[in-house]
Amino acid sequence: MKNKISIIIPFKDKPELLKQCIFSILKKNAFENYEILLVDNQSVEKSTRNFLKEIKSLKRIKVLRYNKAFNFSAINNFAVKKATGDYVLFLNNDTKAISSNWLKEMLKCFDVQKIGIVGARLLYPDKTIQHCGVMLEKERLAIHAFRKWKEKDVEMVARKEWSAVTGACMMTKRSLFLKAGGFDEVNLPIAYNDIDYCLRVRRLGFKIICATDVKLYHYESISRKSDMLAKFLNRSRYKKFIAEQEYMRNEWKGEIEDDCFYESNFI
Repeated sequence: MKNKISIIIPFKDKPELLKQCIFSILKKNAFENYEILLVDNQSVEKSTRNFLKEIKSLKRIKVLRYNKAFNFSAINNFAVKKATGDYVLFLNNDTKAISSNWLKEMLKCFDVQKIGIVGARLLYPDKTIQHCGVMLEKERLAIHAFRKWKEKDVEMVARKEWSAVTGACMMTKRSLFLKAGGFDEVNLPIAYNDIDYCLRVRRLGFKIICATDVKLYHYESISRKSDMLAKFLNRSRYKKFIAEQEYMRNEWKGEIEDDCFYESNFI
């Protein structure tokens, strides 16, 4: 069977979130040819070990150990090398699938020529929009279009192509990911690695789209404190975040200052 999908889910503890994410995939999935790669980044809780023992017998699931400091780019690059799928889906552990056809619909998007990356419509628990595509802006750098809008208000203006989509739910061809060099482990270990990858894929001549009919819940920043909050909780991490912002501003200056998909009415 062609077009196998490798679903890559990094995590550190929070087994209740991971369980919700995994079982939403297993229960709500009309697509059969997939594997789930769980990447354990130094979990320490007993409840996590117990949960991993519970799912050990599930043949679709493979647990990988990444026993180094948190580096989102490196963790995912490591998993891609272990993946056996033709396509890889990067998925946050704080997401939950809603409909059974979501993987099939994301994969179908690649039938259109020169589609390089497919994202999904992500919803907050109150069903307002968390993500429906990413726009670039000089001041804030990357903005989720329609954030906190009601779904019914988005339907009239939503479009599919964007400069980027979030790595919280992002599908791409494995061969393209490797060709583009994967996520940037050196300059972007924490943030903006997904945006950077999207822009490099666009530079190769591919389109980035959001499959607006594919929906998942995203319990944003439950599993990891947001980078802006880290300003007050972790000065070291916040300094890294600012350094990554500066890297993006320098590397993608033209794209950020002149995003053809930017529309102030979509904020």
